[in-house]
Amino acid sequence: MATNDKLLQVLNLSKHYNKGAIKALDDVSVDIHAGEVVVVIGPSGSGKSTLLRSLNLMETPTDGSIFFHDIDITKKSFTDEAGKKHKVNINLHRQKMGMVFQHFNLFPHKTILENMILAPVKVLKMPKEQAKEKAMVLLTRVGLADRADAYPIQLSGGQKQRIAIVRALMMEPEVMLFDEPTSALDPEMVGEVLEVMKELAHAGMTMVVVTHEMGFAREVGDRVLFMDEGKILEQGTPEEIFGSPTHPRLQDFLSKVL
Repeated sequence: MATNDKLLQVLNLSKHYNKGAIKALDDVSVDIHAGEVVVVIGPSGSGKSTLLRSLNLMETPTDGSIFFHDIDITKKSFTDEAGKKHKVNINLHRQKMGMVFQHFNLFPHKTILENMILAPVKVLKMPKEQAKEKAMVLLTRVGLADRADAYPIQLSGGQKQRIAIVRALMMEPEVMLFDEPTSALDPEMVGEVLEVMKELAHAGMTMVVVTHEMGFAREVGDRVLFMDEGKILEQGTPEEIFGSPTHPRLQDFLSKVL
């Protein structure tokens, strides 16, 4: 559950295209606390994925600030408490944010184990044997230890997405960002991926999840954000959002998806 620790703070964030004609994000502000599961819902084109991808600057905002551990990562530099100036190392911040997409982005020519150890060995300089041990622990956790030597083509969509999640966990992130992780899956595979995400949430991982899975939002979310036309129109607990929505646009949306 949420603590008072603000891990991420988004202030007046905007993302415009076509010289401001299209406002993918329109003055969005939100705090995300350590240990909190924030689920973002809304119609297609509402700005959900743009907000998520802005959190690690995969999308460069037009305006506004994103603070991660009190450092504005949208700026080129920051000044510490002693008055000393430092460059913002966005790659360092990205290492602390695991990202899981709709598609799995596994290297097809590498085995599952090789896919898992690549980043920790190259980026974190983790010894190869240590990385392999860690990978096997994580693969066991999601029931795929027996597929360590398989190639991605030999796995189902649900298995690949579970691999994508534990591959992100190999970097020991402080927050996990999920961009509609089940939307490309066959319906019968959705449950196995959501199960892994539920386990992560129960273990206290900070998570921001963009999803169309209302059952997951209701069951696992600490807080649900409803977005439309680049704005957060309503936010609250799952009970508030699904049980007593106040914004007409949210009421309309829920009447179509529930």
